Amino acid sequence: MDDLHLIRELYTAPAPSDEVDADARARLTAAYARETPFTNPRRRGSARLRWGGAALGLLASAAAAAVVITSGDPEPLTAREILLAAADSVATTPAGGAYWVRSSVFGRELPEPGGRYTLKTATSMEVWLAASAGDTWAIRQDLGAKPATSKDEAAWRAAGSPRQWPMSGQPPVTIKADPGEREALKDETGKTLTLLGTPMTVTTLRGLPTSPDTLRAHLERLVAKGYGEAPSNMDEQLFENGAKLIMNFPVSPEVRAATFRMLAALPGATAQEEATDPLGRPGQAVIHDGSRLVVDTSTGQPLALETTVNGSRSYDAIKSATWTDKQPDLPAKRTTMNRD
Repeated sequence: MDDLHLIRELYTAPAPSDEVDADARARLTAAYARETPFTNPRRRGSARLRWGGAALGLLASAAAAAVVITSGDPEPLTAREILLAAADSVATTPAGGAYWVRSSVFGRELPEPGGRYTLKTATSMEVWLAASAGDTWAIRQDLGAKPATSKDEAAWRAAGSPRQWPMSGQPPVTIKADPGEREALKDETGKTLTLLGTPMTVTTLRGLPTSPDTLRAHLERLVAKGYGEAPSNMDEQLFENGAKLIMNFPVSPEVRAATFRMLAALPGATAQEEATDPLGRPGQAVIHDGSRLVVDTSTGQPLALETTVNGSRSYDAIKSATWTDKQPDLPAKRTTMNRD
C-alpha cells in the first residue's frame, strides 16, 4: 500500500491522473525544501501548511484543485503521518565503499541479583560489514552499569555501593560499573547480521522487495520461519522486525521507504509528535505494542528502537550508519566469532 492509496481512503475526491500525481509530488518536494517538516507549530506565529495531515492533504488537494492552508495550531500528527513523512524524506546515502559501518549504543535495564534495585547498562557497538568477499568485524565495548533511577541509587547505596554484579546465565557473566576494554569479533561465516535467524548478507539485502505489500509478505515468511509458525500477533512482529530492518542493515533508500509505508499501514500504533531518543536526540516516535521507534522525519533516518518485555526495557540507538573505504580501527583484543 503506497501513500496515494492511503490518500484515496482519506479523501473522497476523484482519483488523480498520473500527470496530477507527478505534479503533486513535485509540489510536495518543493514544499519540503522550503520548510523543515514538522517544526513545532506552537513556535510559529504565522499561517503555515499543516505538515503531516497537510502533507497528505497537499497531494490530495492537487487532485481536488484546492490547497489546504490553516492558521493557528494544527492537530497532532498521527502515527501513520509520521511514518509516511519519514518515507517521503528518505535520502539517498552513498552506496559505494569497502565496508558498511554501523555505530550504535545498546542499553538495557535489569534487576541486580538480589532484586533490590534496577541496573542500567550500556554497550557501544561498531559493525563493519564487508561489501564483497572479506572479513566482517564487530567491535564492542561495555560502557559500564549504574542504578537506573534515583530510587535505585538509594537502594544501591544501602546495599554497600557494589561495583560489580555476578549474573546467572549460560554462560554466567559479571556486570561491572567501570567501562571495559574494546574487543573485536572477526566473523568469517557471513552470519554477523541476521534477522529472525536469517543471515542478511549484502546480496540478500539487495534483493529485498521495494513494494510495501510485497515486503510485508516477505517479512511475514521470515517471522513464521523464525518462530516455527505464524505468531498470534503478526502485526506486532511486523512492526518490531520492520523497524529492525531499517535500523540494523544497509538497505537501499527504496527498501527503507517501502518499510516505513508498510509500518504506516499497520493498525494499533500511537504517536509522540515530539520525542527524544535514549541518547537525548529530538525526533518523533511511533509506539506499537512493546516497541517505540524514534525517527528523524526530515531525513527518514531511524534514531532508536526501544522495546519493553515483561517490564524490562532495552534500546538500540544508531549513532551513524554509512558506507566507507576506511579500514576498521581494530583493538588489540580480538577473537574469532564461532557460529554454526
